[in-house]
Amino acid sequence: MPQFITSIIPYAFILICPLMMLFMMKGMHGKHSESSSNHEANEFHQAEIEELKSQNKKMSRELEDLKRHIY
Repeated sequence: MPQFITSIIPYAFILICPLMMLFMMKGMHGKHSESSSNHEANEFHQAEIEELKSQNKKMSRELEDLKRHIY
């Protein structure tokens, strides 16, 4: 029996890492889906995206103005 246990120990250490990763990922995913502020976060990100789009349009117009002045 001790020979069997000593022969399994290296494989147990190799398998423990992926198994722990699976359990941790499952736990993180469960907590994320239970978040009550998920909807608020989506609204915040949507507002942030709209602000970035607005800034992008403004910068594009400024770039076009600069190109016209150079050429």
